[in-house]
Amino acid sequence: MNGVFVDDNRRQSPAPPTSAPPIAVACILLYLAVALVLFLAILHSNSGVFTYTLDDPYIHLALAQNLAHGHYGINPGEPSSPSSSIVWPFLLVPFAGHAWNLYAPLAWNILFCGLAAWLIGRTVESWNWRPGPMTSPRRAWLLRFAIAAALMLIANLPGLTFIGMEHGLQLLLAIACAAGLAEVFTGRPIPTWCLCAAILGPTIRYENFALVAAVAVALYGQRRYRAAIVVIAFSLIGPALFSLFLVAHGLPALPSSVLVKAKVYAFHRGLLVTAIATVMRSVNWGIREPSWWDQLLVAILLVYLTIRERLRPARFVLAAALLAALLQLTIGRFNWFHRYEVYAILFTVMIATAALIETTRLRPRYLVLGLFAFTWPYALALWETPTAAANVYQQQYQMHRFLASFHGPAVAVNDLGLVSYDRPAGLYVLDLWGLASPEASRQTDKNAAWLDAITRVHNAGLVIVYPSWYPGDSPADWEPLGTMCITSRRVSIALKCVVFYSTPQGDQAALQAELADFARTLPSTVKMTLGKDTTDTDEDYDQ
Repeated sequence: MNGVFVDDNRRQSPAPPTSAPPIAVACILLYLAVALVLFLAILHSNSGVFTYTLDDPYIHLALAQNLAHGHYGINPGEPSSPSSSIVWPFLLVPFAGHAWNLYAPLAWNILFCGLAAWLIGRTVESWNWRPGPMTSPRRAWLLRFAIAAALMLIANLPGLTFIGMEHGLQLLLAIACAAGLAEVFTGRPIPTWCLCAAILGPTIRYENFALVAAVAVALYGQRRYRAAIVVIAFSLIGPALFSLFLVAHGLPALPSSVLVKAKVYAFHRGLLVTAIATVMRSVNWGIREPSWWDQLLVAILLVYLTIRERLRPARFVLAAALLAALLQLTIGRFNWFHRYEVYAILFTVMIATAALIETTRLRPRYLVLGLFAFTWPYALALWETPTAAANVYQQQYQMHRFLASFHGPAVAVNDLGLVSYDRPAGLYVLDLWGLASPEASRQTDKNAAWLDAITRVHNAGLVIVYPSWYPGDSPADWEPLGTMCITSRRVSIALKCVVFYSTPQGDQAALQAELADFARTLPSTVKMTLGKDTTDTDEDYDQ
């Protein structure tokens, strides 16, 4: 019989040594190789121009540029909170004054995702399973490496790298939490570094409070009650101080990006109604995504493992992972290159995998097959990374290029990132979606009258938007200058077409001439139709 996982004896010796490199090293090499291929593919798709796969990282870059001058916001003199991460924009500040600051998010993500690959490999190496007597050391190494590779693919580490946001660091902390909790299956206490990772998590993304709750439950299972209280209390310090900072600047206690994407302002019937509506909305959107069903399958497996587990500490670790899974299923967000749910998916998958290895007799090859069968949504996202970056190049980057020669005082947009990053000095960017505009974030009915009024107040002579995001027709005094559409497949942008409008505050004749000149410089994958208002019929991404 080939190798089996051990059942009752949970302190088995590690696998026999082989001449192969450590699995952690092999994981780093695999990650770097795939990341290099993706980087070259992006440059090839974009005619030598590097772009991230989403517009959002440029929001952080623009915020970091202002933070370097002591201002927290997108427009000078106007505080705003467009970032969902407390720490991430500050990590970009040291690079804000350099010509290569565009690559700062990429460099940080290579570091954090590389460490995540190393930690996945190191964790798999530490799991206690003994191959059967007929299993060669080489085959045992390959089985371990296959498990690590599958976990890396579920994590979509190279794909997260080119998203250019804080999710690589978030994932690194989630892996640390999972690796620490898995120590319980071998009879060891949860290590201090796991508790530190849980405490730091919410300052990276607020969703990491789910991991704080999971770690606290696991500590309770070990009867470490004081440690559980300390983890919860210390995890609140960073977000609480940041909320005080926001309130002191006249902003809501939570970032606008969190409030807008959660659609908090859409509900006005009390906390309970808002909570129920949030859960219903999250589940309604989640069930459309394969990764939601993946998380559900993991939750079901965790229920089974929790019921069959005899030891209290291990049972509470499994219950803690189940709690994290249920929180993600009910109030979490999914997809958009799996950046929202990947921390919870990998955390719960690693806990379930560790439990299967440490407490059951499941054959290794079946576990490998099961993990790889689980990876297809994340493999698809990895495959589409160059196309996603090309989408940003074809749409938001071209908008950025047009504004480089725009001489008006203000522009109104609903995609904030690249148009606000490295923009002409003195150009005010009005964010109609609301991430960088508190007044827009609170407005639930963004009809033509409101659009007309807010662009007048801010003297925005040019508007670049997706018309279908706003109810009814555009304001009667807005003149369509042209519609810019990508002709390739849409992957990461919300809609294929954006419409340029001139408002009464703009110089329509000058804008028409500038847009006509600009249209001649567009790449072959972008088509500009001048003087026409075209509403794209593609379905919006959930924003």
